[in-house]
This record gives sequence, C-alpha cells and structure tokens, in this order.
Amino acid sequence: MSRIIMKKILSLSFLLLISTVLTLAQTPEELEISKTLSEFETAIVENNSKAASELLHDDVIILEGSNSETKEQYLSHHFHSDGKFIGAMNRELISERITIEGNVAWVSSQTKMTGVYNEREIDRTSLELAVLKKENGDWKIIALHWS
Repeated sequence: MSRIIMKKILSLSFLLLISTVLTLAQTPEELEISKTLSEFETAIVENNSKAASELLHDDVIILEGSNSETKEQYLSHHFHSDGKFIGAMNRELISERITIEGNVAWVSSQTKMTGVYNEREIDRTSLELAVLKKENGDWKIIALHWS
C-alpha cells in the first residue's frame, strides 16, 4: 500500500474516532439539534427545498454576506446556489458548540471548506450561528448567520 493511501486511511480513521467521541458526549437534546442542522445541510446539497422548508421556522431570518432573507426568499434564491457550492466542497467540522435554554438553542460552528467551485480553488473557514426553537416537539431553525 502506498504511503499516501495509508496516510489517508489513518486520517479518516482519526476523524471517525473524533466524530464518534463528540457524538457520544452529546445529550439527547443536543443530538436532536445536530440532526436538524445536518438534515438541513443535506436538503441544501440535494436541492430538496421541501425538506429544507420543513426544517425552517416560518419566521426564519437568514443572514448571508450582506443579505437578509425570509424563508420564501431564501428557498427561491440563494438555496439553489448554496447547494451547488456546498456540494462541491469537502467540509470538515472544526468545532461546534450547542447551548440550550428552554425551548431555544443556539449553535455556533466553524467548518473548514476546500474544493473547486466555478473553476476557482476554495480553501476557507466558514462560521455559522444557528438559532433553533422547539415547537410541538420538533426543533426548527429560526435564524441562521453564515460568514
């Protein structure tokens, strides 16, 4: 086996171990919140606006760059281009912090993104702040800020 392949296998094994340890350290409520955000990201990448809409609160506000969008605005505009961009990236979660108070939670995360998009090499760190509200037993995203 070549050194490069062995190095990749070891790196992936290490990431899997860290991911497992972090998952085991989360409370059931934190796991639900992480699952909601993960499902939202999947909906974006898969261009599934129906699934994304179900995870967004009706009064959600989405801040991205210098724009502020409602649920309807985001799903009809940036949603599609975000899916193309995120789908083209290799994403590595660097950190995630979940805070819960009653039926409101906020999640701050930092993600390393690398890849090629529109023939441009991308290597950046993305920051996200998500606010979720629990209604009728389900966590819904009520605010997002990406930078």
